[in-house]
Amino acid sequence: MIRSTPRILLVALALAGAAACSGSTGRSDSDGPDPVDDPGAQVQCAPGAAAPGPTPRLTRLTHAQYDNAIRDLFDKDMKASAAFLEDPAFEGFNNNAKALLVDDLLAGAYRSAAETIAADAVVDQAVLGNILPCAPEGDGEACARQLIRELGKRVYRRPLSAAQEEAYVAAFRRGNGLYGAGTPFEQGVRHVIEGMLQSPFFLYRIELSEELDGEIIPLDGYEVATRLSFLLWNSQPDDALLARAESGALATAEGVEAEARRMLDDPKAARVIDDFHGQWLQMSRYEDLTKDPSVYPGFDAAVWSAMKAETQQFIRHVILEMEGDYAALMTEPVGFVNDKLAPIYGVEGDFTSDLVETPLDPATRAGLLTQAGFLSANAFPDQTSPIHRGVFIQRQILCATIPDPPPNINTELPPRQGEIKTTRDQVEALTSPDTCTTCHGVINPPGFAFEHFDPVGRYRADEHGEVIDAAGALRVGDEELRFDGALDLIAQLAESPVAERCYLSNWYRYGNARQLSPEDTCTLEELDAKLSGAGYTIKELLVALTQTKTFRYRAVEEVEQ
Repeated sequence: MIRSTPRILLVALALAGAAACSGSTGRSDSDGPDPVDDPGAQVQCAPGAAAPGPTPRLTRLTHAQYDNAIRDLFDKDMKASAAFLEDPAFEGFNNNAKALLVDDLLAGAYRSAAETIAADAVVDQAVLGNILPCAPEGDGEACARQLIRELGKRVYRRPLSAAQEEAYVAAFRRGNGLYGAGTPFEQGVRHVIEGMLQSPFFLYRIELSEELDGEIIPLDGYEVATRLSFLLWNSQPDDALLARAESGALATAEGVEAEARRMLDDPKAARVIDDFHGQWLQMSRYEDLTKDPSVYPGFDAAVWSAMKAETQQFIRHVILEMEGDYAALMTEPVGFVNDKLAPIYGVEGDFTSDLVETPLDPATRAGLLTQAGFLSANAFPDQTSPIHRGVFIQRQILCATIPDPPPNINTELPPRQGEIKTTRDQVEALTSPDTCTTCHGVINPPGFAFEHFDPVGRYRADEHGEVIDAAGALRVGDEELRFDGALDLIAQLAESPVAERCYLSNWYRYGNARQLSPEDTCTLEELDAKLSGAGYTIKELLVALTQTKTFRYRAVEEVEQ
């Protein structure tokens, strides 16, 4: 076995271009976390034992990161990734380096996007003015060199080498005459931008540091800056962050923390808050929702769009404005309501299409899980779905192992007749066979807790005149939670160490762009202990991620000879 070298990484760059149930902890199916993390486990780790996990050295930008980077580089939202095929999700998130490959189709899409962006950059004088550091004189080469040096540093997220700078100066010279419009200077700049945006040093986050500090590798300042910007902004470093990298300010944990706090106060922090929670909550399922028009007339795109926008605004409000904790996400009885959502929440007022922060009835509403979006997305067009809601609680909130149902299984609910009067009765009858009870014994109870909410999220006192039974019991870690209704269950989940650890584990996987590994066990234990003592404030969680050895160092890779 030998340590990998930059040569191996460069080869990788070249290649890159061309079912058991557990009701408390572990891994869910392909939408959930890795089996190494057990949110309820008591792990014994010696102080200082945490070591860097195997964070990849080569991670392609997601399409959201690509668009954010282009917007930040050129100060214009070009939505360039609209023509790209969707990023694949891996274990619940679409930023996992393992799945972010570049095939011929995507390589071609990158080329087309680079050409379109470069053309726009020189045609739109506002954009050109944003990136041009000087007025071109003579043949313009001196100004072009300055642009190459300054724009290249931002694109590459570190200063260009002398060889890279000269290669782009040569590209500038070749640009004149390649296009049908533009001055010779503009055509040269266009050619330079096309090349920069197709470079692996833009399309990938690349880490080349090799020098050992004991048995681990400290990242250089620019690599730390890049990790910070993509963790906290889902985009490129800004000039201030690159300046901190150059000055050496990011060589200490204190310097990294100071920058993390600055960055979390920047509006760009909302991007990563949106992206993480959108995937964790599976908010893509809020889109294109349909409900039975005979039962729910008027349920259209404007309704589900408002549901999605409300959840996004609520999360931003709790994390970035309230500086709230995990419990606040789960329990805050506040909605962001417009004329489409007001009837669902039963609130009165002169609402328009704009979302307005609105207190909700604390006797019926608490946080994310009683919002119309979650409830509607986890229901059928004409009926609630305790199974969908229960699976979500187990997989996403508790990181439990819940496999998908076997193929060809009967999923049709029995008709309401005789003793089967409610949806709960139907689900219990359907899942009563012994082959079903292992999984449904942990799925059904939390799903039944939400039966007071109909398929669009309205609160109901009864179901077609029948009394609703929303009580149940659920084992979570070493505890058994007994509850009567959603608010009772949510209040206990909001304080559950297992649920807090699950939320942390999801952020850790998302933030490191990979699944969990055994090396992460002690890091997660240290983070959990630190955050539990600080109330699990979410901004503090993000700062804490930047203070780990996993964030500031890289493990030594071992490769076969």
